[in-house]
Amino acid sequence: MKRAVLPLILSVCYIAESLFAQFFSAQNFGGKYIIVPHFLLVMLILMGMYYRKRSAIIYAFVFGMLFDAFYTGVLGIYLFFYPFAVYLTIKLMRILQSNIFTGTVVAAFNMAVVEFLVYGVNSLINSQLMGFSDFLNLRLWPTLIFNAAFFILAWYPMRNFLVRRAREEEQE
Repeated sequence: MKRAVLPLILSVCYIAESLFAQFFSAQNFGGKYIIVPHFLLVMLILMGMYYRKRSAIIYAFVFGMLFDAFYTGVLGIYLFFYPFAVYLTIKLMRILQSNIFTGTVVAAFNMAVVEFLVYGVNSLINSQLMGFSDFLNLRLWPTLIFNAAFFILAWYPMRNFLVRRAREEEQE
């Protein structure tokens, strides 16, 4: 049962992203800002910080492939960008102190990298996409603020869970 908890948490975050996007879209509230929930990416980044590094990258590949298969028209975007973000997290956390402030900065940085890469790929495919200044002001900043707030809320319980789970797996 213990082995199923982490994939279950990631699956709930995966499903929660689409539910959030559907029920709390900008059109529902008359707003012009686009908030993209990255609950799954936040959890993968936390895994890169506090869990076994190889397992975090494997989970990022698997859930990136699932995300591409169900939500995007181009296979491979999130399949490579999620593991890349986890890899960047692992490398950054080797040189930075592990606390909530640096974790939030690293998570926001990695989410920004993923958002820029996805925007770049989508703008290559679809030239009618929103302009770069609209992307920054209407999508990137609201997305980063929202997901940083989610990271702060999820940091303490997930850090404790991941550290405890990693210790248990070492002892097995």
